Amino acid sequence: MKYIATLFTTFLCLLGSAQQTTETVLYLKNGSILRGKLHSATEGKHKIELLGGSIFVVDETDLDSIKTESTHKRQLRDIKNNYYYKERGYRHITEFGMIYGTNIKPDETTSYYNTGDDFGVSLHTINGYQFWRYLYIGGGVGIDRMISYRQTFSPFYVRISSAFIRKKVSPMVYADGGYSIMWKQPKNEWYEFKNKGGYYFQAGAGLRIYTRSRASVLITAGYKRNYSETKWWYTQWNEGTYYTIRRTYQRVVMSVGVSF
Repeated sequence: MKYIATLFTTFLCLLGSAQQTTETVLYLKNGSILRGKLHSATEGKHKIELLGGSIFVVDETDLDSIKTESTHKRQLRDIKNNYYYKERGYRHITEFGMIYGTNIKPDETTSYYNTGDDFGVSLHTINGYQFWRYLYIGGGVGIDRMISYRQTFSPFYVRISSAFIRKKVSPMVYADGGYSIMWKQPKNEWYEFKNKGGYYFQAGAGLRIYTRSRASVLITAGYKRNYSETKWWYTQWNEGTYYTIRRTYQRVVMSVGVSF
């Protein structure tokens, strides 16, 4: 019976705490706000216990109004309004992306190369300056690996981006323009390669999610386009015969990044 009584008492305590979905709010004439549990109101004085356990006694003459408010709504309001935002200054971005596309126009030769769907990954870093709320300009560098085509690029570019509104979650757009260097492919006993990069462009839109810290989260979707040229030849025969493959990669990229 003793154990049953203990469990019953614990259950009542938990039930009571779960039902505390409201709080008393004292609005003072000097602009201060006190939130907590109102204990008593005697002789023109109000005693309120704050969340941390501190107790304040407020004189009736200093009181503007007393309200009972939902703790859940206050928590949601705090989450919505409390975030870090900077209109000017240095800002760094690191992004990881998944790349997908398909080669609509078949290559002149299929040797060594895949001509179907292409999957890839990207990792980019950008450093720049937030000039004002709607304008960020930075310089970026990254690595784009086209897995199916076995080709790797390092783009160097200028980024221009803009977040539309000053709220915890803001729509944003961006555009990148520059040059993409194609990494050298290792030769083997049958083939040798000479690679060349070209122009690079990417543009997209997404969301910037601010947090209470300096870091904010970027979720974007965009269109990526870059040019490549590969010259290759057989090392065992047909000496002096070269083959050239020119590609314009057009890809969709989904990225997640962090900015601070």
